[in-house]
Amino acid sequence: MATKKWYGLKFLSKYFKQYKTTIVFALISMAGVAITSALTAYIMKPLLNNLFIEKNEQMLYMIPLIIISIFSARGAFRFFSAYLSEKIGVEITQDIRAKLYEKILNSKMDAIEHKSLSDINTRVIETVLNLHQIISKAIPKYLIGFMTILALVATILYLNWRLSLFAIIFAVIVIIPVKVLGKRVKKHVHKSESYVTELNERINETFNNLDIVKVYNQVDNERVKFSKYLKEYKKALLKLVKYQELTSPLMEFFVSLSVASVVFFGGYEVIHNRMSVGDFFAFLTALMMLYSPIKTVTKYSLVINMLDGYIDRVENILNLEQEDNTKERLSSEIEEIEFINCSLKIKDKKILNNLNFSIKRGETIAIVGKTGAGKSSILTLLFGFKEPTSGDILINKKSIKDINLLSLREQISYVNQASGIFNISIKDNIIYGLDYDEHRYKRAIELAHCEFIGSFKERDNFIVGEGGKFLSGGQRQRIALARALYKDAPLFILDEATSALDANTESLIQDSLATIMKQKTTLIIAHRLQTIKQADIVIVLSEGKIVASGGYDEVSKTKEFKKNFALKG
Repeated sequence: MATKKWYGLKFLSKYFKQYKTTIVFALISMAGVAITSALTAYIMKPLLNNLFIEKNEQMLYMIPLIIISIFSARGAFRFFSAYLSEKIGVEITQDIRAKLYEKILNSKMDAIEHKSLSDINTRVIETVLNLHQIISKAIPKYLIGFMTILALVATILYLNWRLSLFAIIFAVIVIIPVKVLGKRVKKHVHKSESYVTELNERINETFNNLDIVKVYNQVDNERVKFSKYLKEYKKALLKLVKYQELTSPLMEFFVSLSVASVVFFGGYEVIHNRMSVGDFFAFLTALMMLYSPIKTVTKYSLVINMLDGYIDRVENILNLEQEDNTKERLSSEIEEIEFINCSLKIKDKKILNNLNFSIKRGETIAIVGKTGAGKSSILTLLFGFKEPTSGDILINKKSIKDINLLSLREQISYVNQASGIFNISIKDNIIYGLDYDEHRYKRAIELAHCEFIGSFKERDNFIVGEGGKFLSGGQRQRIALARALYKDAPLFILDEATSALDANTESLIQDSLATIMKQKTTLIIAHRLQTIKQADIVIVLSEGKIVASGGYDEVSKTKEFKKNFALKG
């Protein structure tokens, strides 16, 4: 947790610099609010002395115009200070949110995998929203209050410096409890944010598995768990509110002491003709007007104390280790991929153990094995998501550690079991960020057997819903396959790419894949025999080790292969 003094403001300073012109105009507007507030109090002096005591008729015409001018100016200054502050808050938090999103996307997979989706969502949305409130509301109100205090203090000092001492002494005393409350507020910021994360996690998990929740009759159980986190979040929020609002009774007490002292000593001065009635009421008005900005400053100083906690959570994402894309790009298409003594260990568990195999251009390699054998971990290493714990992967005789990963991934078309469908149109899912080529697009949907597109009124402009929820599992998988075919990269990687298809559709897809595999280097991960029969080499994986390898006819006779597919003999 951040503990340095002014930690949050120092972090924001680099963003403030980008909007310094807007900030200058905002500060001028805030100063205008403060000065016109002080003038509102000072106008009491000529109002009482010249108008009501001296009965100066000329002042009768001037003072109302002055009052209208002061209040109109203050209204205009308030508008510009509020609008410009909001503009600065929106601009800065938009920059921060964009930077957070970029850092998450570009982070190393092992740097982000320990964070839950709910925690990331909370930091990017809720935490930055809280930052926005501080930048656009709390800091401006604090500054306006502080400037108003200075202007009103200058007014009372000018009117009677001796009486001013009472106001200043009581204002200084208020600072002590405010500092104590500020420390308590800081402590509870992280607590309240962590409860928001837990609430998000409950919502995500429950609704992503709503069918399981209902079938297992766990609606009440999930509701109770959610209510538990909700209760804790409520307690944390109420503590924050309590500490913020405790400033109000403190202020009431000290202001009452200050006003009572001024009324007594000021009244004594007026009775003995050492102070005019106009001076006294102008002083008293300014003093009573001090109550509101002092209350504002003490309240928002506590809110600003939250800033450090929010910035700490934001920096946790901004400091995620990033992928290094400054390395040398692959200068040619992938000719050969070699796994050399490759092992992967996560925590204390060995996932892959001393793998040695190669994939040459034009070959089709199939990797089979039971769940947990390490098949997907091979892809994790090949994509550069993780580095081998020991050993190396060579691409065209060059270590993957020395290759620009963007250039490597440009050469990969990938279909996974989950399909990876976005809440956009079918067409946009297939071309996914690439330029549209009509011939290539038609060929991709034909080879992927996406005839079902014609059943939609909007055809390929049909919006598929979150995760493709308006499509069947087989339709989602065929769109994912069409996406890989449209990219038309030299290396095809198919991770259970036909697992959601019926036997007839899978047979059609296999014919299409057979055509594609003749022109591409292909790596297949599969459970089904039908998927791997056309592979040049079949690798059987068990507990992270290669236990059999060779042509299909050769490997299919081994006991390891038969055990994997539960075959007799």
